[in-house]
Parts: sequence; C-alpha cells; structure tokens
Amino acid sequence: THLFTDARPYYEAADYTTACLETTFNGPPYSGYPQFCAPDALASGLKTVGFHLLSTASNHSMDTGYSGLVRTLDVLDAAGLEHVGTYRTQQERDTVKIIDVGGIKLAMLAYTFSTNGLPVDSEHPYCVSVYTSDYMTDCSAVDYDLIQSDLDKAGQSGADAIAVYVHWGNEYHTEPSEQQEQLADYLFAHGATLVLGGHAHVPQPMELRELPDGRTGFLCYCLGNLISNQHDRYTNLTAAVSLELTKNGETGAVTVSDAEYVPMYMLHPDASADGRYHLLDLNRSIADCESGDHTVVPAAVLPALRQGLADAHSIFGAEEELQLSPAEKAA
Repeated sequence: THLFTDARPYYEAADYTTACLETTFNGPPYSGYPQFCAPDALASGLKTVGFHLLSTASNHSMDTGYSGLVRTLDVLDAAGLEHVGTYRTQQERDTVKIIDVGGIKLAMLAYTFSTNGLPVDSEHPYCVSVYTSDYMTDCSAVDYDLIQSDLDKAGQSGADAIAVYVHWGNEYHTEPSEQQEQLADYLFAHGATLVLGGHAHVPQPMELRELPDGRTGFLCYCLGNLISNQHDRYTNLTAAVSLELTKNGETGAVTVSDAEYVPMYMLHPDASADGRYHLLDLNRSIADCESGDHTVVPAAVLPALRQGLADAHSIFGAEEELQLSPAEKAA
C-alpha cells in the first residue's frame, strides 16, 4: 500500500474510485509476464487505499484459465471490491452492473479486444467480455451486435448513465488506433457517457466529448501504467483522473461538469532514495525535489521527472483541467 501514498488522497476524496486490474488471483506459484498471477494481498491493498471497482476485462483475463478467472472474482469479493468484465455464470454476464456514485447510478460495461491467444473456455463462453469476433487471430472485427445489445440493456436498466471500460489499441503507441477512434465514436453515439480505455501501457489522449444530446462525456484512450516495472519512455507515466458528474433534477440527464488529472510517475527502486517503488504525484515531487527534499527522489532523478511531466502534458493535454475544444463548444 505504500506505493499509493501520493495517489491515495485523490482516491479517498472521491465518491467512487475505479481502475483496471491486469492480473489474476489464482494463488501460488505467482507469475509475471506473459501470464500473470498476483498475491491475494493486492486485492485487499487496493481496497485499503480507496478503490471500489475494478475492470477485469483485459488480454490477461484467461492467464490462469477459467478456474483462475473464477478465483480472481472470489478474491475480489472477499476484499469488498466490485468488478465488471469477467463472469462466473451466464446470469452474471446478463445482469447489468450498476454502481452508485454520489447518488448517480452508473451502468458499468467492460470489454477486451483479446485474450492473448488463450481461448475463452468453450464450456463458459460468457466468462470474458470480448468485443472482437476474431479475438484468436487479427482482433480486427468488432462485434457491434454484442456491444449494442449490452448498451440497450444498460439503457433499460434504470441507470442514469453508462460507463464503458475498453481494453484496446496498440501497445506502446501514444496515439489511438483507427479501431479505438471508431469504437469510441460508436459508444458515445449509442448511449455511453464515459469511455475509459486501457492496454497500451503508455499515455494516450483524453478529452471531454460533446454528446449527441448536448451533454458532455469523457474519453480516455489509455492512462498508461499505474503500477508497473517497465522502464521504457512513457511506460512510467499515468494520471489520477477526477471526474465530476452532475444530474439534471428535471430531466435526469447526467453530464460531466468537471474533469481534471494529476500526472503521476512510477519511480523504480533503482532510482529512488530508499530503494522502494513509489507512484509519485509529479508536480508535488518536482516541487519537493527543487526545494531540496530528497527523501524519496534523489536530485539526479529530477530531470527525468521534468521530462515525464512534459510528456504527460504533451499527450494528455497541457491544461490539467480539461475543457471542451472551441469546435465542440461551437457545435
């Protein structure tokens, strides 16, 4: 939990905090790339630092098979964490996940484009929400019928708005792919208010989006890596994003009334002053380092932090409080 010291205040200040889990909990022996299995303590740790829900739909959902998928959900349940994207039964898959965010009901959907060539269990085809019909080969054929069916059910569920997690895109590309752009457009056009992307392991753009009915939605193609041990440029960058949702008392319509992000940096033990991993609030860490406080960040690391902040601003946007573009405002 010490990893989240800088980020934890943002998580705890929110009515609801959510992220993507890209591992399984299948007990020892634990494993890293290419098939992940983490200690159960990670689940309770995430709950402790303020998380409420995790998307479990990723290209690693099947890393420990159907039994590992089920055990992962059992561990999350035991930790008090909600989840969406993988399922133990057809009934779970068919039931729209609705969460309460400060009195606003959000229907949560989650998808992945791939399972890394590991087939979804034929006896349990519902267990992973995969949005491509050719997920074992090219991952290029988007199953819009499946997505539309889920959006329709979410729209009829009594929820005030729909949020969609999507695992998509090309790893280590800081720009979204054409498939990402097309799918994001489709989701917004067919009822989504929030589209929360991941998978690339590097930051990709985020934006406020003018919706067809005049409301404002939010899109992030990828927030990068939250916790990782990757060292290439951009892979140590992410952000804590805070969204404010407002519900119209007369119409019931939900809009994103405020959005801002805090750039964050994954500091590895070989670069930290105490030999431990730290997820840094970049602005604060740079200010501390410049003032002479090197308790966590040695002076030699300051240039890397400054470069990370510049990279985050160039990809996410120079203004950490998001605004609709002039073109969207005019529209």
